[in-house]
This record gives sequence, C-alpha cells and structure tokens, in this order.
Amino acid sequence: RGPIFILQERTGKNGAPMHYYKFRSMQRNETGKWIVESASGSNRITRVGRFIRKTRIDELPQGWAILKGDMSLIGPRSDIAGLGDRLAKEIPYYSVRTIIKPGLTGWAQVNQNKPPQTVEENKLRMSYDLYYIKYRSLGLDTQIILRTVRTLLSREGM
Repeated sequence: RGPIFILQERTGKNGAPMHYYKFRSMQRNETGKWIVESASGSNRITRVGRFIRKTRIDELPQGWAILKGDMSLIGPRSDIAGLGDRLAKEIPYYSVRTIIKPGLTGWAQVNQNKPPQTVEENKLRMSYDLYYIKYRSLGLDTQIILRTVRTLLSREGM
C-alpha cells in the first residue's frame, strides 16, 4: 500500500541537492538509512519491491533526471542527502566524488556486488568513484556499459 513513486533528495554535482523519482520498493521512504531486513518493524523491502529491485525496474524513472541534465548515464552514484552528509563527516574527502554529475551506473556499481551498507564499504565505493573520475574515457565508459548490461541480463548483484 502507498504511493507507487517516491521523490528522493540526492546529492548532485558539486554537492548541490537534486530530486528524482523512483518506484517505491520499501515500506517507508527514509533518508540517510541503510536497508535493514528484520521482523522488528524496521523499514523493509516490500514483496513487489524485491522484484523491481532484482530486475532494476526501480531505476527507470531516473531516465527523466538524465534527460533533464541532472544526471549522466555513467558517473558516481548519487547519495541520499542525509546519508551523503553523514558519510562526508566520516570519510575524508568524500565530497570530491561530486565534482562530476552523478550517474545511473558507474565503476563502483559494476565492481561491487551490492550497494554499500557500512562506512568501510563506502570507502571502497569512493575509491572506485575516484578511479573513474581520474581515468574516465570513452573506453572506460564502454566497459562500464557492457558490464552493466551483463549484470542486468544475468540478474547478478542485489
């Protein structure tokens, strides 16, 4: 029950706030919290949400943000505003990853099997993002697109 779409505030280029829609896959739209799966009434992924996340359908509405120019197809993944602020306080130079537009897919997404859920996993994601920023090229973008398509077709990852 509830709305089909959620509007998320995310961190965009140079740390500017941006908003985009996603299909709702969780019981509540909480900002700055990692996913917790338990029976204790915490925010859980819905039955339909599990399917749309596995098939990556929940990402489709972000195409509008790409068309508007707020996002790129490839780049560092944007953070939910509250979570990004918290990580910037805990990880030195974390905000450097926002010097380019965020992307729908990126080097970190094709190298990590699931979204980061800890500060340590976010440090690893940041290293992938900084690698992409330093070495971005048509060749690297092509490699990311091919690996993303492979992940989508094989339904690997989350």
